[in-house]
Amino acid sequence: MKNEKLSHKTDRNAFVYYVRLENRKDMEPGELTACGRRLLRQVLHAKYGIKDEPLRIEKMEHGKPYLADYPKIQYNLSHSGDYLVLGLAAMPIGIDIQEKRVTDIDKLGKRIFSVDEYRQFLLSENRQEAFFREWVLKESYVKWTGKGLFREDIRELPMDGWSQFLYIDNQYFCAIRAELPLDVHVEEIRLENE
Repeated sequence: MKNEKLSHKTDRNAFVYYVRLENRKDMEPGELTACGRRLLRQVLHAKYGIKDEPLRIEKMEHGKPYLADYPKIQYNLSHSGDYLVLGLAAMPIGIDIQEKRVTDIDKLGKRIFSVDEYRQFLLSENRQEAFFREWVLKESYVKWTGKGLFREDIRELPMDGWSQFLYIDNQYFCAIRAELPLDVHVEEIRLENE
């Protein structure tokens, strides 16, 4: 990561940083949140030179977090299984990662897919893959819009904007979403100790 200036006029870049958490199974939810904040601080310091100051993270109307002192830097965090991912861009973004795990996907599919999506899902050769692909697209959408998963009917989301799948690990799906296409740069990093 190189230290960059905060010029975001027509910046169409997105930066995704991910960390594999070695001791994830032993973490409490609060510890995972703290790791997310550490990752955000570490990246803001390395990329923009923002350091040694408390980050004022505030929430929009439906709970989407933003940096009160740096509104030109939009970010979004997600975690699943052993991974924590952070997306940064000059425009609102949503990012989601989801571990592929066996679950009652037929039952869940009825709750999250529209009628047409559910029909397509039932025809899929690999329903588990199809389910998790669609899930990360939907979750990245609601995180991008800031409305939250349960504030609107997930089956009827307009799914507008732009999205792209990202490769992190073959046991996970990850997707990023924004209003316009972005040039996405993905980097694995180590979480520094504070």
